[in-house]
Amino acid sequence: MFPTFGRGERKGQPVPRHAKNFLNWRVRPIAARLGIPKHLVTFQVMRRSLGTHLSGHGTLKDTQGALRHASITTTGNVYVQVVEENVMRAVNSHATTVLEGWSPAVGAMGLTGRNIRLLPVPSRGA
Repeated sequence: MFPTFGRGERKGQPVPRHAKNFLNWRVRPIAARLGIPKHLVTFQVMRRSLGTHLSGHGTLKDTQGALRHASITTTGNVYVQVVEENVMRAVNSHATTVLEGWSPAVGAMGLTGRNIRLLPVPSRGA
């Protein structure tokens, strides 16, 4: 998935990091700080959420391509759930009311970690 450095025979060589480790080291700490329960942070939940969200931004074929499914039936029957417009309006209205005045504490999360690289800010004249 994302590179890390090997141990033993592969010491110092970039090797793929196991997906579960990436989830535990990177994604779940961010989710915990945002108040998202641990059991909702899985690759399966993220893939199904992506499938449902993409359905409103393209065709079923586009969603199939993004999720890399061989069968469009799998994409349509398992990963994409149609959410009726009136249901979406009600959920969005409720979320707006609940979150009124709230802003995420992303600034307080900091940019620390062994793999974080700060990119230089491009100059305006370039």
